[in-house]
Amino acid sequence: MTGRRLRGDRGDSGPLEAVILIPVLLALVALVVAFGRTTTAKNDVTFAARSAARAAAQAQTAGAALSRAEQVASATLADSGLACVSHDVSVDASDLRPGGRVTVTVSCEVRLDDVGQLQIALGDRRLSATATEVVDRVRGGE
Repeated sequence: MTGRRLRGDRGDSGPLEAVILIPVLLALVALVVAFGRTTTAKNDVTFAARSAARAAAQAQTAGAALSRAEQVASATLADSGLACVSHDVSVDASDLRPGGRVTVTVSCEVRLDDVGQLQIALGDRRLSATATEVVDRVRGGE
């Protein structure tokens, strides 16, 4: 035999490594994307809660505070592009008086199954944020 190597002599395992590594790398990228989407969604839910609390604190009655908070939270989540499977808004307007406080909690269930279109079962994630706003001493309250 001459000093030349044949293709199989050097253990050509390149295609095998690619078959193993590519799915692992794609799954890793999908997890990074899922983490980024979850972080962005959490920020959107926090912003919606703060906006809803601000709107609720300007209301004259507890019913109006709940109505305003729900409207503002829904509009804020829709404007952010966050696709909530379902969302809930709860308002604590028990201290709705001039100088009092209004607390709003916004919860949003975000679906992560479509991340990277890789058919990875990441499931749904329930995100929630709470914000408290002081009722203006001149406006608001009953």
